[in-house]
Amino acid sequence: MIEPDIQLLNSKLSKLQKAVSEGRSRSYCLSKWSDFVRYRDGQRCVDCHEVNGLAAHHIFRKVIASPAQFDPGNGITLCRQCHKECHKDFNRRPNMSLPIDAEGGEKLEVMERLYCILYQDSVERDLAHEPFYSLSAIVISMLKKMHGHSANSHFPGSSLQQAFMILATCEKQTRDALLAANGFSVGAEPILPGTMQIFRK
Repeated sequence: MIEPDIQLLNSKLSKLQKAVSEGRSRSYCLSKWSDFVRYRDGQRCVDCHEVNGLAAHHIFRKVIASPAQFDPGNGITLCRQCHKECHKDFNRRPNMSLPIDAEGGEKLEVMERLYCILYQDSVERDLAHEPFYSLSAIVISMLKKMHGHSANSHFPGSSLQQAFMILATCEKQTRDALLAANGFSVGAEPILPGTMQIFRK
């Protein structure tokens, strides 16, 4: 693994941010995004640590979440095999009239896992700084909406931590229906992993 030079990492991030703010072409911005993500991740697959056949993968697919396509925290370096696993079964434009992941393209469990291992990797390498792994407020709001939470629902931690915490919680409608069917009610705030806030009616 090649540990990144922080000064060079900041320089690559600045080039990405400048390209986006200046409205450069999508392909140019994506090239800067990919370069930053692969360098930040030590030029190896974050999942299996393979060093060959690497690509910067969008965790939240850009066809669904275009605001996330240049977010540092929406990218993770994967090898060819791990990348292929993320796109197997369905890798085309989804039918937007269907519920999210109805066609199996978003793979919400995979998204949760990738956000989680990316965060763990950042902590282990002492790189858990928000600019290097940031997700925009728009993206966090989209994830909350996907799970039935209001925009002001509170999830703790950095934007990257919030992303995998949101995906780790049960969808609100499903949660409320299951609890109601068993004679329980729940507060407005999400039930975070490892916590419980249910009350018998």
